[in-house]
Amino acid sequence: MKILNVIQHGIIRLNQQFAIIAIDSEIELLFNKFFYKRNDEPLNSINKLTGMQWQNIVSDLQGSSPENPWLVACQTKVDQTVKLTLNNKDALLSLSLRYSPVFDHNDSVLEVLVFIVISDTIQQIEKDLQIEKAFYRAMVKDMPALIYRYTTDGIVTLANAELCSYFGADADDIIGMSIYDVMDAENVEGAKIHLAGITPENPICSHEHSGKDYAGNVRWYQWTDRLILSNDGQPLGYQGIGLDLTERKIHEEELLRLATTDTLTGLLNRRQCFTLAEQELARCRQHNRPFSLLITDIDFFKHVNDRFGHMAGDKALQSFATLCTKALRDIDIIGRFGGEEFIIILPETDLQGAIISAERLRQNVEAMNISFNENNLKITVSIGIATNDEHPEMSLDSMLVKADEALYNAKTTGRNKVVTWPIKPPA
Repeated sequence: MKILNVIQHGIIRLNQQFAIIAIDSEIELLFNKFFYKRNDEPLNSINKLTGMQWQNIVSDLQGSSPENPWLVACQTKVDQTVKLTLNNKDALLSLSLRYSPVFDHNDSVLEVLVFIVISDTIQQIEKDLQIEKAFYRAMVKDMPALIYRYTTDGIVTLANAELCSYFGADADDIIGMSIYDVMDAENVEGAKIHLAGITPENPICSHEHSGKDYAGNVRWYQWTDRLILSNDGQPLGYQGIGLDLTERKIHEEELLRLATTDTLTGLLNRRQCFTLAEQELARCRQHNRPFSLLITDIDFFKHVNDRFGHMAGDKALQSFATLCTKALRDIDIIGRFGGEEFIIILPETDLQGAIISAERLRQNVEAMNISFNENNLKITVSIGIATNDEHPEMSLDSMLVKADEALYNAKTTGRNKVVTWPIKPPA
């Protein structure tokens, strides 16, 4: 068969359920020639194997061993190398399969790499092993992951091209260095703790952390460190593989931002604001510290929309949000309550401090000019305040009700003012 003289090696990736997620096209072609041997289909018939269960393919090709070596590799965290014999009326072929699982920081399997080396005949086992080693070295060199090996004393003995690119150095510069001199200084202590947990009984450990490459770019990696053991079980060194998670982390951060912020103003949304407010209220209670809450409403906001349009209203909301961010402290929590209402949490702040902050905010808003389509918009705000000065046990829901009552009083008695709860009767 011509194919036997062309293909020497390949790789297959399996997911956590041991289904194929990627396969070299040449290997797929080869398997098809044997996979359909019972169906009398033409040799050029090609079936896409991606998505199929590896168990089913191996069973059809030869019949799997009871223990399933890929499952053994995942359970023991030790690579498994087995032989697979393919035969039909045209050819007899021997394959060497090396199952190498990749784990996440929770010791869950991310995927299983199946390195395949093909022999022309079943008698070429030794040649297969040599080819497999060469293929493994080539894979390490070219794999799009950071890969290095180091001794038990931490001296680097291997650094692949991706790792060298990350550090902006040649392999000759990195090999011979201490692994702790190669990595970012802020990760050294964590790495020592991480490596201390790798033992012959627990030879693989994974974790995630960020670092800066030679250009100063922050990158996130899923690191899997494996203890390399001798035939008699003695530690020889370690191998580390870093898979780039940066794009995933950026996506996760964006999803978190969308889930916790108000898209128009950039402030916290109502749910996230309440979540953080509950946490701050609990902390202030624990340490017997004051806690204040403000509800703010833009006066006559409907008039802005009716006169200048909703785009002008949006600009007013955004301008108010920007002013709040600049005028209040970093520890204060600001969120959009809904519509033109906003909630402001003032930790470590008693009633007098809350009045000072609210009045300063009111004055700043009154003095603010908002430019929109050659128009100069002016807005004012009404503010209701509630604190736990006299009622430390008051819940957040109760404080919201009290602050809303104070806000209602401010709006019905003239607007552009600050009112505190309990509301004092007019003199």
